[in-house]
Amino acid sequence: MGASVIVQKTSQLSEKFDAGEPVVLSFYYHNKFNVQFLNSFITKILSRNNMLYLRDTILSVLKELIVNAVKANSKRLFFSSMNLNVKDIHEYSKGMKDFKAYIIDKKSLIEEELRNSDLCVKVYFKKNDEEFQVFVRNDCAMLPDEAERVRVRIEKAKQYTNFAEVYEDMTDDTEGEGLGLLLSVLFLKNSGIDPNLLKIVSVEKYTQASFVIPKMLKSELQKSHIQIKIMEEVEDLPSFPENILELIHMCKRNDVSIKEIAERIMLDPALSASVLRLSNSAGFVTRKRIDSVFEAVNIIGLKNLNMVLIASSARSIMSTRYSSFREVWNHCNRVAFYARNIALQKGYSKIADHAFLAGLLHDLGKIILLSTTARLAEWIADITKNREMRTSTVIEEISIGMSHSAIGAAVAEKWNLPHYIIESVKYHHSPLCSDPAFSNIVSIVYLANTFAGIEAGKYEYPYLEDDVLEMFDLQDEGAVEAFHGDIKRQYEEHIFIALSAS
Repeated sequence: MGASVIVQKTSQLSEKFDAGEPVVLSFYYHNKFNVQFLNSFITKILSRNNMLYLRDTILSVLKELIVNAVKANSKRLFFSSMNLNVKDIHEYSKGMKDFKAYIIDKKSLIEEELRNSDLCVKVYFKKNDEEFQVFVRNDCAMLPDEAERVRVRIEKAKQYTNFAEVYEDMTDDTEGEGLGLLLSVLFLKNSGIDPNLLKIVSVEKYTQASFVIPKMLKSELQKSHIQIKIMEEVEDLPSFPENILELIHMCKRNDVSIKEIAERIMLDPALSASVLRLSNSAGFVTRKRIDSVFEAVNIIGLKNLNMVLIASSARSIMSTRYSSFREVWNHCNRVAFYARNIALQKGYSKIADHAFLAGLLHDLGKIILLSTTARLAEWIADITKNREMRTSTVIEEISIGMSHSAIGAAVAEKWNLPHYIIESVKYHHSPLCSDPAFSNIVSIVYLANTFAGIEAGKYEYPYLEDDVLEMFDLQDEGAVEAFHGDIKRQYEEHIFIALSAS
């Protein structure tokens, strides 16, 4: 099964899940393909339910539970092949020493042996109006000692308040499920999910781990405190300056001259510099370097100048209030360029410039998210490093229980930005949830953002929504990859020309 089939299959399964039907996935081993499939499916069901900020939590917990389940099956298979009685304490002790070497030395053979033995792991997903339910079941019962160790681990994990305490208190490393279960409990707790919703039961023929993801997260005291702080930040943001609002109004007039607007802009040196910088970075119409405000207005036109004024003001307010976050703005520049070119090449030229502006502002919320809670920064950096997470921004969202998309939409609404920008900011990770009137532009920004994320190692092609690929006539992974490569090449050429001219 190739990546394009994963895209189609996970899209079908996510539709089934959204309809309230159970989804069952079977694995023999936690291999790269299964990881990719789970990532794609979880990304889609969370995106469709505007809960994408929980993705890394859910994937991390699922990974730990599946790996433990596969390991339990592998252990029973190994003991059987060695004619050892797993229930005998002496034979168990002897077998465990050899088992640890076996799972390292025979790693490449274990999956085939599990498949031949028909020992599999089943993952069940179910949705209702209040919650998502996830079950991970393997074909072996736990021994009493194993069950007790798991119980102690989970109960102890509930007492921890941060990840540092886990590493300081790790004393029993005899079983691999130890650290994984501890971290799973803490991931759930720090996501606002009651850790008591993680349960592991074992009966005669199987062991089942389960957890519940409530639609309304439970840790209201912690979540509401941070969310209130964030919304206070949004409320305290200044509105656009009066001169900017007047210029935006002038751009809409039919009787205004380019000279009149240029002279008005030049009264503000900071705005003049910003307009020139954005005009050159945008690549709206020409590859020629723009050196004067009059030339900028003349070349890019009043419609595009209106967008430059909005983008310039937004960036100025955010940069004045917060750190520069150059990495975020560089990402936005790339997404904006990609969005405009996707629109131009896929038959949406009428909204190409709007797509550019929406791409330029799509991550407004991320800057506030990264700025609001300095206390979390060191903690999040440690988690990201120790668990080899792809990005720290999702963990920031996990700590807060509010996505950067929702924060950005609140900012866009405060500034009375056009509705298409608000929709693009709010749904650039979940385009299928957007207002149908703006689905085209939101999908363009979503695709552009995902392309940039693929380049940064955050996503893979199977994460893409099948409906979006169909909208742009990208029917298989080869077509998606080729189109992405072409867009990326155009951006790199644009950057090279811009640097050469400077």
